[in-house]
Amino acid sequence: MYRTTNRPNTRIEVADALRGIAVAGIILFHAREHFNLYWSALDLPRAGFGSWEQPVADMLGFLLSGKMYAIFALLFGLSFFIQSDNQAQRGNDFSLRFAWRMVLLFGIGLVNAAIYNGDVLTYYALFGLLMIPIGKLPNRWVWVIAALLFIQPLELWQYFSGHTLSIRGIEGMETLYPTLATGTFAESARVSLLYGPLSSFGWGLEHGRGTQTLLMFVLGMLAGRYRLFYDEGQHRRIWGGLLAVGIAGTWLVPFEAMRNLMTATAIVSTVVLLWYGWPGFRRALHGMTFFGRMSLTNYLLQSLLGTALFYNWGLGLYRHVDVIYGTLAGVGIILVQYLFCRLWLRRHTHGPVEWVWKKLTWIDLPLFDRKIAS
Repeated sequence: MYRTTNRPNTRIEVADALRGIAVAGIILFHAREHFNLYWSALDLPRAGFGSWEQPVADMLGFLLSGKMYAIFALLFGLSFFIQSDNQAQRGNDFSLRFAWRMVLLFGIGLVNAAIYNGDVLTYYALFGLLMIPIGKLPNRWVWVIAALLFIQPLELWQYFSGHTLSIRGIEGMETLYPTLATGTFAESARVSLLYGPLSSFGWGLEHGRGTQTLLMFVLGMLAGRYRLFYDEGQHRRIWGGLLAVGIAGTWLVPFEAMRNLMTATAIVSTVVLLWYGWPGFRRALHGMTFFGRMSLTNYLLQSLLGTALFYNWGLGLYRHVDVIYGTLAGVGIILVQYLFCRLWLRRHTHGPVEWVWKKLTWIDLPLFDRKIAS
């Protein structure tokens, strides 16, 4: 069983910055896809930049698709470790509190799913429960689990068998398009909540994202155990090696989910190395720490702002703009949310959703308060 080393888990600013980058990247990619409505109106004339549209779409796909969610999941695993280890240092077992925290996250995810059908918080909550038993294992067994997840067993089975899981992935999502393209907010919320979570979960399993999500949770926890996000010892050398592996793997590994993981590894390694090695980069990127400290609030807020811009119940921009203008709308969403973060954090230590989540997590229920068995 894993035992805490009783070393302090101080706030990691580079992790906050990476969360900010991940959420901003998620917003840009969602805006590129018009929050899943891009493909519902391909026969309509849209304002764009002609021959530039496809190269920009491809570049955004290469940099963002799957990579930002992988980074987001990595930092979820890091947060799980920090919270669990902090409680372990006090002699407390965090398991039931964390399970309750995942129940709350699932509820928050359902609210988000009613607004935007591409929500991931619901299946983050489900996969998060698996971290409770995994988090009790010693490192050697956690590495075995990570290796098994890395080979993408579901994706390998689909590739070699010629079959797909067929869990209403993309097909389920397509049933939403007509209502999202023509419906009111209430109608869109109803079908999004009815079909969205199952479709997102099915799509994730079919495309290796489910396995990869749990893998990134596990790797984030391991990064916390080894304190890789602190500038200690030989950690820069380790990040340098991970950068090389990430760059090479981006071009060499066979499956999309694996390539996404490799590219995400390269992005994280680059940011960490520059953060600790170049003060100018750290100063320039410091603003993203505000965005990252409110990552959950920002994730929910981007759903509301994005669907208000692109869906029929709002401005209906999915009919009128192509990829580049859609992406620029995403930049506008990021700027609005960034200003909100700066203003909010002048008076508060947590974002509004983060504060509610924390308060409900630590609600006074003796059932959740257990000591670690000696």
